[in-house]
Amino acid sequence: MEHFFEKTGAVKHSFIEDCHRIGQLIYWHKHGADCIQVRQLKQWRWLLINETLQSVVKKRHPEHLLFPHLQYLANLWLSLPAPKRILELGLGAGAIRNYLQHTYPDSKLMSVEKNPDIIHCYRRYFGGDYANNLRCFDAQQVLAQGVQYDWIILDLFSELDAPLFLYKHQFYEKLRSALAKNGYLFINFLSSHPSQLRQLEHLIITAFGKRPNIEKIPDYTNHIVILQK
Repeated sequence: MEHFFEKTGAVKHSFIEDCHRIGQLIYWHKHGADCIQVRQLKQWRWLLINETLQSVVKKRHPEHLLFPHLQYLANLWLSLPAPKRILELGLGAGAIRNYLQHTYPDSKLMSVEKNPDIIHCYRRYFGGDYANNLRCFDAQQVLAQGVQYDWIILDLFSELDAPLFLYKHQFYEKLRSALAKNGYLFINFLSSHPSQLRQLEHLIITAFGKRPNIEKIPDYTNHIVILQK
């Protein structure tokens, strides 16, 4: 398994391409159009939706981030003042959540995931059985609750296509209202065409009145979108 990782600890493309075939299948669930798998090999365990890799976690160190875009985010976060309140939209196997809880134990973290099957997998297979700050809600419902956050982190992709509301102006108005003064918005955006990125940038500029910083992760479709309110 070790040959699937870079020296930095990040997973290689070879692992992403083969992850639905290697390892032992320890959980499988199909509901409607979605098929959820949890697979494991040695000390690594990962979550797939429709054979698309969502998260990979090292069981002994679930706080380690193993995707290049998450390692980029972690380096960025460490350069910023520690947040008092964080909202994470989208759970996956909880890699971001595990890192944040380990690195910022004094911060109030709320993770939101609308799919109860994903929450079940996190609690049973990825160390989240005692999670009491995890809610099964739609992202837009949570943003409308009137709470403000220092950081809002969006990682809402189950496959390459983004949820439709990520292209709606009203969603970014809700994000702006939920973001505290001088707070930060972070979006992991998978862009299959430059027009998608341009549309996202336009929506953010319209809602926030400023241009976000967008960083392309080399050799990946991930773009990290960063904005300070």
